[in-house]
Amino acid sequence: MRQTPARSAAAGLMLAAAFAASAHVRDGRPGGAHGRSAPRAQAAARIGAAGGASEAPAVSRLTPVQVAYLTSCGGCHGVEGASAPKAVPTLRHLTGSFLCTRQGRRFIVRLPDVALSSLSSRLLTEVMNWVVFDMGAPVAGGGNARPYTVAEVARLRREPLTQNGLTPYRERVVARIEARCAVPAALNVYGEAYAARVKSAAPKS
Repeated sequence: MRQTPARSAAAGLMLAAAFAASAHVRDGRPGGAHGRSAPRAQAAARIGAAGGASEAPAVSRLTPVQVAYLTSCGGCHGVEGASAPKAVPTLRHLTGSFLCTRQGRRFIVRLPDVALSSLSSRLLTEVMNWVVFDMGAPVAGGGNARPYTVAEVARLRREPLTQNGLTPYRERVVARIEARCAVPAALNVYGEAYAARVKSAAPKS
């Protein structure tokens, strides 16, 4: 999740614009007023408001947590948590699985770009809970799964993992999760190429 301030701001503006644009598609055509240009749409909205003939287009409002996700994580993981899964782990409907084990719970906070992000521990905690319990649902453990606390996140981010050996470590974490919980097969898509290389490099018996 770590990015330079300039890159983060630029990515945030583009992602927020894309998010807002996707929310204003009507009848398969772009724009908040059925494809009309912005000035014409605004004029039509004013006329409609005066005459009661039509309604002004809805405006998407993002919460501070969603903005933090978009600017810090969305550039790689996707506006809605859906990415190119073999290159970047998909978050949507998958991150909740990591709460199956204590190791998995710790793992996703200790990831380098999470632990070393510029977000405060309080805001990072809110983002993690949103990514796990909202975007990443269903959550392993269901109603028994407890949200992250600020103290927990602050402690875990002081022990960041390194990029060296991160993929094989993730494979072990996921294997333990699968041994204990029913999880989506998509959880294994990231790292498939690594697993295939390891298998092909194994000595023939």
